[in-house]
Amino acid sequence: MHPRVNHCVMAVLETRSEITPAVPNQYPNYVIGVLFMLTMLNFLDRQIITILAEPVKQDLGLSDTQIGLMTGLSFALFYTTLAIPVAALADKWNRSRIIAIAIAIWSAMTVLCGLAANFTQLFLARVGVGIGEAGSGPASHSLIADLFPPERRAGALGILGMSIPIGAFIAYAGGGWIVERFDWRIAFFMAGLPGIIIALVVWFTIHDPRGNIPLSQAFKRDPSKISLKEALRTLSAKPAYWHLVAAGILVQFVAYGIASFYGSLFVRVHNMGYGELGWKLGIMVGLSGALGAWLGGKAGDRFGTIRATLPLVLTALVMLVSVPGMILALYAPNGNLAMLLLAIPTFAATFYYGPNFSAIQKLASDETRAMAVAIYLLLAGIIGLGIGPVFVGMLSDMFSSDLSDSAALQRALALLALFNIWAGFHFWRAARRLQD
Repeated sequence: MHPRVNHCVMAVLETRSEITPAVPNQYPNYVIGVLFMLTMLNFLDRQIITILAEPVKQDLGLSDTQIGLMTGLSFALFYTTLAIPVAALADKWNRSRIIAIAIAIWSAMTVLCGLAANFTQLFLARVGVGIGEAGSGPASHSLIADLFPPERRAGALGILGMSIPIGAFIAYAGGGWIVERFDWRIAFFMAGLPGIIIALVVWFTIHDPRGNIPLSQAFKRDPSKISLKEALRTLSAKPAYWHLVAAGILVQFVAYGIASFYGSLFVRVHNMGYGELGWKLGIMVGLSGALGAWLGGKAGDRFGTIRATLPLVLTALVMLVSVPGMILALYAPNGNLAMLLLAIPTFAATFYYGPNFSAIQKLASDETRAMAVAIYLLLAGIIGLGIGPVFVGMLSDMFSSDLSDSAALQRALALLALFNIWAGFHFWRAARRLQD
């Protein structure tokens, strides 16, 4: 490059760096907007299989245990195990690049789900979705922690959490409509393709505050960055962190366990059509889940300024209230009442998001922010996402020897609801340990 041209380019870059601080709120808000979109697609691609489970079961001849494996363990297998190395990379390399690559992978694998001809192929495609989605969580949380001050983090994470039920709404409403009019394979195609566009948006418009670190440099041992072993040693000295992890595991155990059988529950028990089921389930999950995430984030910001433990105590109470709500929903006399009552555990499943992750970020040091989230995602993914649906499927298959398929599924899900009491206990204990 000609020296004069090079000088002009550097002048422009320097001018841009001087202008950027003048609008401190615009760029973080843009980033949270884009992360909102990609997290929405994350849960769309993750959850669409739940509304398609019953037609897939009939088409491919699967059992409830295989549905649990297909919806839970297949996804969690690498989603959880890759979270740690990807988080370690996110602590050292360009986080926007990690996020863009991740969404491109999981979107392509979602499309491949629609090409599966048997259980094994679908299982492996879902493994691929999990591999891609492993890259977005830790990097996104770490990026938000750098862009937002501590007093705004719970609110920012609450906004991010709102994308989860909205993505689920699109998955249920759109998936139900498509499968009733076309085919379950078309639903996978339409769910996966938009992610490619968002990946390009992230790659070209989101910039990591750390700057462009060479990938080769990211794999070198940095004495200023701690290893997984060192991160575990540091976090082990903070019992409140492990209570938060345990609580999150149990919340996801219940949430993914019931979500994997939403379609089967309403089709078997209430004979609801897929189109009707899709939009009703989508509205219920979208509204109650988004409200839960929003109020959870607001509670984290508002009550956290009064006392750091109050958001966690409130979350514990929400978990307890969700148990009777879920059990009543399972045995409701009609589908509409069941859908209305299911809003209670759905609200609880997203309310915890802001208070829980905000507390984790407060407990973690600058060097362990992404790793603290990754350790949480590893354990919550393996036990909550991976085992929760399989647990329900195995119980349902076991109870079906004495009960009808619908009654067996109801009993399995009723037992699942009790785990939210356990989750509430850990939120309460986390609050107590924060006071120590």
